Amino acid sequence: MRICQVVAGYGEGGLEKHVRELSAELADAGHAVSVLGDRRLLDTLPKPVRQVPVPIHLGRRNPLLLLELLAKLRACRCEVIHAQASKAAALMALLKPWLPCPVVGTLHNVKHDLRAFGKLDHVITVSRELARAFSPERVSVIYNGIEAATPASVDLRKAFDLPADRPVLCAVGRLVHAKGFDVLLDAIDGLPVSLVIAGEGAARPALERRIARLAPVTQVRLPGHWDAARSLMAAADATIIASRREGFSYVCAEALQCGARLVSTDVPVANEMLPPGLIVPVGDAAALRGKLQTLLADPAAWDEALRTPRRQAERLMSRQTMRAHTCVVYAGLIALRTERVSLKTPD
Repeated sequence: MRICQVVAGYGEGGLEKHVRELSAELADAGHAVSVLGDRRLLDTLPKPVRQVPVPIHLGRRNPLLLLELLAKLRACRCEVIHAQASKAAALMALLKPWLPCPVVGTLHNVKHDLRAFGKLDHVITVSRELARAFSPERVSVIYNGIEAATPASVDLRKAFDLPADRPVLCAVGRLVHAKGFDVLLDAIDGLPVSLVIAGEGAARPALERRIARLAPVTQVRLPGHWDAARSLMAAADATIIASRREGFSYVCAEALQCGARLVSTDVPVANEMLPPGLIVPVGDAAALRGKLQTLLADPAAWDEALRTPRRQAERLMSRQTMRAHTCVVYAGLIALRTERVSLKTPD
């Protein structure tokens, strides 16, 4: 298949990670893949993927952006267009009357305005919770895939100068309000545990002030961005997701893949993979504190509760499964468009 992906983001978040990995998987399977987006994202793509720069920084109704995007999409002669996230979906919704092929859009996070997705031929969501906004026949749930890897061995107590006689907890993510690290700090305050939060972001000063007020028995480290976050999760006694909201939690997928113990707030995709006993309400520090105390007292039972989720993650959250399910959507849209064109063409 000849596939165009349109991406309006250029940061280092889950959207960009997904585009890189899906593009690589599609190219490895022999499909012709073009990605249209900002040069900063294109420079990170694998070589088999065709890079098509467009001034994506312009507003979504900017005529210069729309005209250039339309011209380059037509020049690619693609069979299907994949709009990644909300801005790309909005651009494709505006251009759709002039596009010669079907358009599918992926919704990656909770959004209040979904009108642009409603104008596309089909929608992919990265969790079942996000799919509820669409009629069943118009949406497919495809979990983001991760590459199986054996994490490097790390001695967290030695690496971060932590006490040897206390459990080490781990949390990973951007230091922003949505990740709920302030709630996590409230939950562990006064517990005899250590915590490593790997990530960087605007909330660092506020978190540092809160850490300074913790009881002396509780140790916390903020090492900043950590490339091998999976190695931290595998080495820790448990990984905690305290998020207030998520579209798809890569931390959940990676923690399950590497065999880490895990507890999470009630956010996708953790609430679709973990049993109820490993889920706590969003923003409830007391509930998270009590759950951690119970689980840390019986790690064997914690591991047993994760046996089935780990197997499910291995089956549903691989990059190969993501590619296969996405290609089914593409092929179905191409076949439907071909059928409609055939019906319109006189004998």
